[in-house]
Amino acid sequence: MSLLMKTTPVLIFLLALVNCVAAQYNYVGHTIGGIIGLIILILDIIAAVEILRSGKPLVEKLLWILFILFFPIIGLVVYLLCGRARSGGL
Repeated sequence: MSLLMKTTPVLIFLLALVNCVAAQYNYVGHTIGGIIGLIILILDIIAAVEILRSGKPLVEKLLWILFILFFPIIGLVVYLLCGRARSGGL
């Protein structure tokens, strides 16, 4: 657990780097592309923090973070649909 917490700043930096590179390839303008990239980056960081704080096994946490790191948009959507713990409601 402590190893994962020590590498958290590195993972956040890598998320930011991947999102900046992705924003350059999906060029829709300076303002719109930057805002969309920033929103995706913030949501990815929130998801990564949520994953790190979850009670999942270490390997599962690492796999989810790597999935979000390499596929920022798709990884976030898949995590939100499948990876989060479900409440006991309906």
